[in-house]
Amino acid sequence: MKVRLKPRARADLLAIRAWGEDHWGEARTRDFLEGLIEAIERLSDFPMMGRAREAFLPGLRSLRHRGYVIFYLPEEDGPVILAVIHERRNQAALDFADRIEGE
Repeated sequence: MKVRLKPRARADLLAIRAWGEDHWGEARTRDFLEGLIEAIERLSDFPMMGRAREAFLPGLRSLRHRGYVIFYLPEEDGPVILAVIHERRNQAALDFADRIEGE
């Protein structure tokens, strides 16, 4: 199975990289992102490993990684990543349905 990132999730990762480079430096940011990408890729082998988040969207799951939360839908042909946000961000304010539709 292959992991697919929705455009907004890809934008989330770019924003994390920009913030990290400003605050941590390039090397630490690269190490962090490599770990985050590995966590995302692991979902292709274990799509149900995350926590169910049905209150936000039917079928939605989340996986935490070092202060960030990966929101995804475990679909038959592979997980679809909808968002990657800091754990302190208001998760209830995200419009996950819009992130599904947004290309």
